[in-house]
Amino acid sequence: MISFVIGALVTVFTFYIALIYASVTIGLLGFAEAILLVLAFLFLLWYRRKIEADIQIPIAVAEPGEKVRLTLAVKNHSRISCMKIKYRITCENAFIGKSERAWQKGAPVYHGKNEYQQVIYPEYAGNYEFGLKKIKIYDLTGLFCITKKVGRSCNVMIFPELISVGVHVSEHTRNFFGEADVYDDFHPGDDPSEIFGVREFRAGDKMQSIHWKLSAKSDDLLVRENSQPKACPLVFLLEPPHMKKKWKKKNAKTNNEEKFLTVMAGVVFSLMDAACPHYVAWYSVSRKDVVRIRIDDEESFYMFLCYYLADGYVTAPQPLPTMYKEKYKRENLLYTMYLDASMHLILNDKEIVSLDEKDWKEKMETMELML
Repeated sequence: MISFVIGALVTVFTFYIALIYASVTIGLLGFAEAILLVLAFLFLLWYRRKIEADIQIPIAVAEPGEKVRLTLAVKNHSRISCMKIKYRITCENAFIGKSERAWQKGAPVYHGKNEYQQVIYPEYAGNYEFGLKKIKIYDLTGLFCITKKVGRSCNVMIFPELISVGVHVSEHTRNFFGEADVYDDFHPGDDPSEIFGVREFRAGDKMQSIHWKLSAKSDDLLVRENSQPKACPLVFLLEPPHMKKKWKKKNAKTNNEEKFLTVMAGVVFSLMDAACPHYVAWYSVSRKDVVRIRIDDEESFYMFLCYYLADGYVTAPQPLPTMYKEKYKRENLLYTMYLDASMHLILNDKEIVSLDEKDWKEKMETMELML
């Protein structure tokens, strides 16, 4: 609407000059400007209802520095082409809470559906939300414009870099017995609360394990096998470093937030790859409490990354180990691993490695976790 205000001021100024100099020509010019202003306003009010816009991202997952195509889809229901249009695009990294916004000039919009792609290269990991808040539609002269609210958004998840860490799991850790809600699908166990399966009676089976109801319906004795709980021997606590007010240059990937995500993802993935089921716990922004997710396979690993990156970046109000112990008092684990705010990796109160220096990637690649 600012363009119309400027146009109205120019028109008034033209009439003022015409009155001062008693010029009919300038007065006619003022009338022409006024007519153009009114026609442009009426045209844009009608034209705004004929334009629909949306923002889309075909691929919802990528890595830092990887090319991401942002698609602006505009549908023109009129026969008149829009030769000039601008898009108000916002970008917010939900994990760290940083956002940017800018006006993007677009190509002409013709009758029907128009799609235009914008290539971006996200530098940092996180859950990015790209929004198309509003558009500016210009008239045929390109002098006047009107704004239309769109309010469309789409998300892309930028996963952190995965650096493999050496993990050696002992038989004692691998066969850890404890309480769990997940059971082994291939091997029976000793937990009577869950039935693994039913089979025929064998020599050495206990009488208490015979399923009498099913045995009565068949000619053979049938034995009930108990399930084997897949307990987690380890919990990995995440305490993110204090966020800096200003990031460094884009080409310098040394921000504490990015380093923290890379270390966290590398350790969790390496534990999963070594077939060591474990919990990952952190202080949740949305729940205002300690939450945890069990990691068993790649599916649960990437589900954790999506949930964690979407949850937000915050430091716990109290030391995370203390809060975790208060919430899970009766839990009995073999190992408690802790990545603190100073980028120190601690296992059972013993520091394994410090990753707060420039050679942190080299330290990660040569690090060995003995469990």
